[in-house]
Amino acid sequence: MENALGTVDIIVFIAILAISAGIGIYYATFAGKQKTSKEYFLADRSMHWFPVGVSLAVSVVSGIAFIGISSLSYYQGPGWWVCALSRFIGGLIIATTIAPVFYNLKITSVYEYLERRFNPAVRYLAVIVHVLTTFLVLGVMIYAPALALNAVTGLSITVSILTVGIVCTFYSTIGGIKAVIWTDFFQSFIMIVGILVVTITAIVRTGGIAEVWSRAEEGRRTDLILDFRIDPTISLSFWPTLIGGIFFVISFTAVNQNQAQRILTCDSLRSAKLSVVWGLLLQALLEGAVVFMGFVLFSYYYGCDPLRGGKISLPDQVVPYFMVEVFASVPGVNGFLISAIFSATLSSVSTAINGLTTVTGESIVRRLWPTLPDGRFTVIMKGVAVIYGVLLIMMAWVASVAGRSLAVIVQRLIALLGPLSGVVLLGMCVPRGNTQGAIIGITAGLAVGVWMLAGALIFPPPPGAGPPVSVEFCSLSNDTVLDYTDDISATSAPPPSDSRLWVYRVSFLYQGVINTVCTFLVGLIVSFATSSQFTGNDTIDIELLSPVFISIYRKVPDSWEYKMKLVDQRQVKNEYKRVAEEMMPVNSKFENDTVI
Repeated sequence: MENALGTVDIIVFIAILAISAGIGIYYATFAGKQKTSKEYFLADRSMHWFPVGVSLAVSVVSGIAFIGISSLSYYQGPGWWVCALSRFIGGLIIATTIAPVFYNLKITSVYEYLERRFNPAVRYLAVIVHVLTTFLVLGVMIYAPALALNAVTGLSITVSILTVGIVCTFYSTIGGIKAVIWTDFFQSFIMIVGILVVTITAIVRTGGIAEVWSRAEEGRRTDLILDFRIDPTISLSFWPTLIGGIFFVISFTAVNQNQAQRILTCDSLRSAKLSVVWGLLLQALLEGAVVFMGFVLFSYYYGCDPLRGGKISLPDQVVPYFMVEVFASVPGVNGFLISAIFSATLSSVSTAINGLTTVTGESIVRRLWPTLPDGRFTVIMKGVAVIYGVLLIMMAWVASVAGRSLAVIVQRLIALLGPLSGVVLLGMCVPRGNTQGAIIGITAGLAVGVWMLAGALIFPPPPGAGPPVSVEFCSLSNDTVLDYTDDISATSAPPPSDSRLWVYRVSFLYQGVINTVCTFLVGLIVSFATSSQFTGNDTIDIELLSPVFISIYRKVPDSWEYKMKLVDQRQVKNEYKRVAEEMMPVNSKFENDTVI
């Protein structure tokens, strides 16, 4: 496409990126200077719940949501809106079941919990899964805005990837978690305004809400708003979207260091819980807005679909194409909208860099050099952050050759975090969960997850899935793409000609559910099978269990914890202190008294 950015657009674009970089400079030079690891990784546990919640939301709603989910809504119907409901439900589960455990332990890396609950091997296995999955997911997330900028301006994807990678690596490295959170807060406004500009403009140009709805009805999109069929091969029906969405939230927010680290920066447990609920509620609103944007764009292009009309080569280019077509003659608007897509991605990438750096520092560097001074440790971690930024930029080129729906690819990759959810839930909910069960459970969950992911990528669905689009009112160009298919079927189960194994046809939204449940169940069975030697003298620290399940176990005498004693280590320490004071010699007590 020809260059659609004018001088004003470029100025707006550079200015917004400069503000993001400036926030990092501020926190590196004026606000604390990030000299200690606690400040660099956890903001001294001083953050208010409101900005943390905003940061939590926008770091999940990346450029993939802006481009990919709107594309799904356009081509496969608005069934994704149910994910908004799942985000809120998932937030309540996290706030009551998982977040209190992590926060009360005062840990920096959430995977430290797995070492305390099980052993170091489980922790390092989780770290490996986290690092590999983050690299795969973030490669695609960096590619998304690069695709947008390329579609709008003709600028090479290489230059675009470097722009995203360098800016977010810069402010994440020098400013620490505070810079990441407050930059996310600023970028959230850019994202929201960008979504509103595209949506409102498309509604007005279509002829109003009534006309939008009328065209959507003719295009069979309104039939897909609520689809209660239970066929698991229908990807965007109500049940996989709701159930899969809840498990996605737990995997990607609660047990993913990149997101959970924000929760640990809050100034109190109450703030941590509020940040989760508020953040996921805002995420639900943002995702719902993006779904509606794709719904409106379908009505705008009704009868002249740009993909089948040969105007674009991939479905994820719909939003950038709309920007080019509508706003090219309005100075500054395209620059702002591209900044909105970049902002969505910068928040996700900066989060990943900070999370990866934290995991590396706490799990590897501190283990290798336990006596390393904190100041030097923080400097080393900033160098590690730069290295991770470079590696994530390199991973983006892998995504550039994917050529398939970005949103679907990301969902399938994030599903690989399901085993981490399964083992954390095993540890928090089942007192008899043990190391053998944790290791074998994670291994089984990963094996199933990799198998399903590989099968879905190697054996894509046959042509013909999805609701129709029309080119009735536009002429076809020579390079028309008429046989594009994707990973999803929104209107019906795969046709009879689909000879793939049934497991490869299951909704991509169920993949995370399967991985999590497999890990939990295998871990549960193995734990019970290997714990027969336990006696009534075995104990477990109550701080390592979810408060919800502690209350349940205490009310049910014959529950799963009947052979285990729940011990509050805080009370034990206080009791030891009391006994020690009572046994202290009388003369020692007098020596400690102060005479006035």
